[in-house]
Amino acid sequence: MPQPIDMRRYAQLKAAGELPSPRGVALAIIRLTQSSDVSLSELGRVIKGDPAFVGRLIKAANGLVAENRRAVVSVQEALMVLGLPAVRTLALGFSLLSTYRKGVCPGFDYQRFWSSSLLMALSMQGLAQRVRVVPADEAFSLGLLARVGELALATLYPDAFSQLLADLHRNQQLQQVTLEDAAFAMNHRELGAAMLTEWGVPDALVQPVRFHEQPELAGYDEGSRGSGLVQCLVLARAIAQLCLAPDSEHARLMQPMLRLSSRLGLERGEFVGLCERVGRDWVEWGKLLQIRTDAAPRFGELSGAAVDDGRTGGTAAASAADEVKDEAPMRALLVTRDRAATATLRTALEAAAVSVFEAAASGAEAALETAIDVQPHLLVVEWGVDGERLVRNLRDIRLGRGIYVMALVAGEDDALLLAASAAGVDDFVVLPVRRAALTLRLRACLRTLVLQGELEREREELRNFTAELSIANRRLHEAALTDALTGLPNRRQAMESMHMEWSAAVRHHRPFTLMIIDVDGFKAINDAHGHDVGDIALRHAAEALRGAVRTQDLVCRTGGDEFLVLCPDTELAPALVVAERLRVAVEAVPVETGGPRLFLTASVGVCTRTPDMANVESLIKGADEGLYLAKQRGRNRVVAIQARAGMA
Repeated sequence: MPQPIDMRRYAQLKAAGELPSPRGVALAIIRLTQSSDVSLSELGRVIKGDPAFVGRLIKAANGLVAENRRAVVSVQEALMVLGLPAVRTLALGFSLLSTYRKGVCPGFDYQRFWSSSLLMALSMQGLAQRVRVVPADEAFSLGLLARVGELALATLYPDAFSQLLADLHRNQQLQQVTLEDAAFAMNHRELGAAMLTEWGVPDALVQPVRFHEQPELAGYDEGSRGSGLVQCLVLARAIAQLCLAPDSEHARLMQPMLRLSSRLGLERGEFVGLCERVGRDWVEWGKLLQIRTDAAPRFGELSGAAVDDGRTGGTAAASAADEVKDEAPMRALLVTRDRAATATLRTALEAAAVSVFEAAASGAEAALETAIDVQPHLLVVEWGVDGERLVRNLRDIRLGRGIYVMALVAGEDDALLLAASAAGVDDFVVLPVRRAALTLRLRACLRTLVLQGELEREREELRNFTAELSIANRRLHEAALTDALTGLPNRRQAMESMHMEWSAAVRHHRPFTLMIIDVDGFKAINDAHGHDVGDIALRHAAEALRGAVRTQDLVCRTGGDEFLVLCPDTELAPALVVAERLRVAVEAVPVETGGPRLFLTASVGVCTRTPDMANVESLIKGADEGLYLAKQRGRNRVVAIQARAGMA
């Protein structure tokens, strides 16, 4: 078992200097999520206090759902998709990114660190969706924070850590962890694990992060959740290293990645698709987070080059290059010591335009490694102890289940054939190989493989169609909730949000204020100057209101010249201050129309929820009554209704 984290040494380091820690809204989110009775509505209001985090949270949620359901477009939906633990660690990670985008450690590349961390986050999310050793939302956060110990050392000891990195650069035989232990009596692995523990990350996730750079020290049983999580972290870091490496290093780094992905049960095409999506998302996230990114590597071409490296000579290079194209040649792997059978098989397969690979005759384990590298469509194996072990091992992993296996047997003994079938063999050929029998069986085999390929292409087309449909649905949903003229939430969104805030206010006995705002004399503007000028005036009013509301407030256009403002957790007195600020904002700046210059004013009706109000309609009626009185008293003013029978 691994040694426990030295929390006493961590406490000493924490007391000696300022460790990276969450701030502002992120700190409030973390504190809220530690409470067992926090509501999503309450958490949502806090999150809305940081517009940048809102966008990142929604994008993270869409990374989980965009392929199989309508897209997430609101904080409330994002919270339901992600759950409280993931929101807590996302807030933590993004807060650290915002605060420590730059630093004082001259030898530490902060931009490269965060770019690599983002790649690990996206890779972990993609791997978790397929391997399922941890929820994908938690996997994203885990990848983002996996190397936080290095950031901590750069923050605590900027000069010493910079010198340490310079020593590592000059002599790459040195071990970073060893140097850190000597210099700081703690290394980045232990420090990062201690920080994650203090921030409330479960130990089942902390330990794999702690040991993913030295997985041999983890002590997890093969096939356990911890072992799978460590392997995912190792692979995620490898993807990040490849994306950030020079082009000349890509081919060398791709081969071990393919092997590890195979051990995780990922087929080559599936893993390449995952990497390509990570590359695309990396660029998009980089723009959102203002992190430096590069053009993503061409993983399909790298995958093909990795298959061909040193295996089949010059002609195979063209075959592997074609692997990523629509009309890709099939691959066959021959595992037999019978040279005559090998020659006959190669001739027949190449005549059918199948690329042929041969495994070295050195045991089932070596043949399995070759099969993982080549990922053949057809495996022809000489039956025996090694052959049976190879087939059983292949059938135990995901990529081996779809391979068509043909056994070369010494005779048509019933017991032998039944044993081969039980091990996972699909067909057999009797030695010595007869060309006619081989041709017949190969024809049936290739027909089956062609049909399987067509089925997979149809599935891929369906997946692409589903993704396109999801994007279209997202756009339609956004359009359904957005006012086309002003870009503000429309009446439908206003009603949904109002009912949600009303329910939260009633449940938690909190104040809730509603404002109805009407642009004064708008009909006269339309009549005198036309609807084009009227539209300009409405857009101007919308921008003025949007710029004057608080971060927790929601301003919507409900139709014509009327706007609605929702003010959660707001008593009447502060609401009146906000309302007056909104009125002044509309009045302050004249409208430039390219023709006549217009001066707008607005009337505002305000109503705050009281315990005697039966429903949200009572609140709307109160605000509407306030607006009516504002108009009646001369316009361009704020009138508040305190209760159904009262007025201010």
